[in-house]
Amino acid sequence: MRWAGLELKSEFELELASRLLLHIWVIMFVFRLVAILCLVSGFAGQALDARTFTDKKGREIKADIVSVDGDSVELKIIKKGGKTYMIPISKLSETDQGFIKEWQRNKESEKERKADGHEEEASSAGRGGGTMALMDKYDLKDNYDADWPRLVSIDIGMDVSVISEDEGVSKFIYHSPNYEFVCDVALSKNVVKKFAVMFEATREFCRLLPISTMKAHVPGEQFRHKIFLFETKEAYMQNGGPPGSAGVFMSRGGNGVVMVPLTSLGVIKGKGGYRFDYDGSNKTLPHELTHQLCDVEYFSSGSVGWFSEGLADYIATTPYRSGKFMVRSNLDEIRDYVTAYGEKGRGGRALGEEIEAPDLKEFMLQPYQSFTANGNFNYGMGLLLTYYFFQMEDNRANMVAFLKALKTGKQGQDAIDVLLNGRSYEELEEQVAKAWKSRGVSITFR
Repeated sequence: MRWAGLELKSEFELELASRLLLHIWVIMFVFRLVAILCLVSGFAGQALDARTFTDKKGREIKADIVSVDGDSVELKIIKKGGKTYMIPISKLSETDQGFIKEWQRNKESEKERKADGHEEEASSAGRGGGTMALMDKYDLKDNYDADWPRLVSIDIGMDVSVISEDEGVSKFIYHSPNYEFVCDVALSKNVVKKFAVMFEATREFCRLLPISTMKAHVPGEQFRHKIFLFETKEAYMQNGGPPGSAGVFMSRGGNGVVMVPLTSLGVIKGKGGYRFDYDGSNKTLPHELTHQLCDVEYFSSGSVGWFSEGLADYIATTPYRSGKFMVRSNLDEIRDYVTAYGEKGRGGRALGEEIEAPDLKEFMLQPYQSFTANGNFNYGMGLLLTYYFFQMEDNRANMVAFLKALKTGKQGQDAIDVLLNGRSYEELEEQVAKAWKSRGVSITFR
């Protein structure tokens, strides 16, 4: 039997069928005792990554991801004595390809956090680190009392400066009002301005939202957010960009950088040099830019996952055209993005209009690795939940109290207790379901 180009013996299928129930029990046991298994075997990370992969012919196999190398993934086959095989990612199903992309992104983010102290900064929130230090340093004020924006608009005639162009080391630096773009190929100011407009508009959206994302409030004269641009997809991936992705946020000490291949910005090479040729929206880049601008406390337990990703998708899914985010009309597009395939079929979660959701407590408190393991559903559900707290509750007092609690160091259930404000999870489930039901989405919580 051949599976994704590999030779497998026929007894694999028989063994898989005969021990399916045992596998389910073992996986549940591993999740509950992962810390112990980590000490005993050193393979806790692989146990959490265990997955049934499917190739494009519909054949399945249980395996762990060991590594990703360019266009191939190294899988450790669960039932073949722990043997590993390099398999072209393109031979796997689109769902598995998306999972591999998320897996690599999480690994890169984890490595960056450990290398640059991001985890320590998150844990220090409320003890003089994180946002409080940022506000003191730049004399910033929170904006929780501001009105919710209806339209976000920037000056598309903004200035872009050429800071340096060094062909010897292929390093070209450009500034827009609040961003620094570091590219490995020379670009004209006009081309840089075209895509810089989207970056600046996303920052302005984050700045105007009354959730006090303080990084978006620091003026560019004092701190510019770094964006690394790459001429080719190959160069992008060599520097850590996940294969198949349009851009990625890499956390570094709470500030972080966004990396983007020029093709994602509509920059193409013509006879006279590079030119801009972009006629559609790109939800990936506003999503990643939001992560770069999001305060570190919003990645704490109790908010990481459902809110950190829900916020990024809220901004990315809001209709955008030429320096403008149409916030007042984002409900229809958000609903279509979650339930179907988005505007003009350009991408969506396709969860349907009747959604079976997990227990809300379980959903909101799950570890981030668990959240991304079922990313398509969880991202969509996180967006619905975030939109509810933003724009469906009678007022945003509960959300504001929750965000303030995160900023002062509360995490996990302690932080969510503030958001619940005396409600039980069951009561909140009823309120969320009722609100979305009136907008054409039926949610049933298990």
